[in-house]
Amino acid sequence: MKTARNARYVRRGRLSSGLWDVAAYGDDSVADGTIDDGGAEPDIEAAWSVTEADAGLAHVAIGRYLLPEQPALWFVWVDEPSASPAATNLVAFGGDRFPAGTIISRYAFATARVPNGEQAGAVRWYPRDGLVHQIFVAPEWRRRFVASTLLYTADAFHQANGWAGKLHGDGRRTALGQVFTAALRHPNRARQLTEEMPPMDEGALGRARE
Repeated sequence: MKTARNARYVRRGRLSSGLWDVAAYGDDSVADGTIDDGGAEPDIEAAWSVTEADAGLAHVAIGRYLLPEQPALWFVWVDEPSASPAATNLVAFGGDRFPAGTIISRYAFATARVPNGEQAGAVRWYPRDGLVHQIFVAPEWRRRFVASTLLYTADAFHQANGWAGKLHGDGRRTALGQVFTAALRHPNRARQLTEEMPPMDEGALGRARE
């Protein structure tokens, strides 16, 4: 199956959390990141879909055509509204404490008593325009499609919040990030490498516990 380079975001209403019930579809007939309020959904598998979560803010399902092998991860939202510029994070965890694809708040996480060893990675980006700042994958989780899962989930959460723009990368990347970018299905969302950056630290993982 040929993967479209562009994405159309179809908003279907609101979730109980106030987030958008939204799905992404590959569609090269529109500009990448086009938002369609109440539009018809095509009869194809969604790239990702945001729906209600049994326990959490939302649930994100990623299309199997994009990621045939998906790690079973759930996520903690760690916001940084006071950062300059304001930033936000999703921290990924393995294990079955929450269903795979579930996004929970940092407050729900504080009472979950999840071991540190279940941390799989994190992505940090800017809500103002969707620019990815850093992405981290724990060594024991590498080569298991964690980075792809994080980025698709972050793109979904960005759109669920109704934030401007779409998830994308500039020319600054770590060495591991450059290897990952070279294999992206949507290379139009990442500029050519201009500067190699140090690896992401685990700060967001710590902030999830504050």
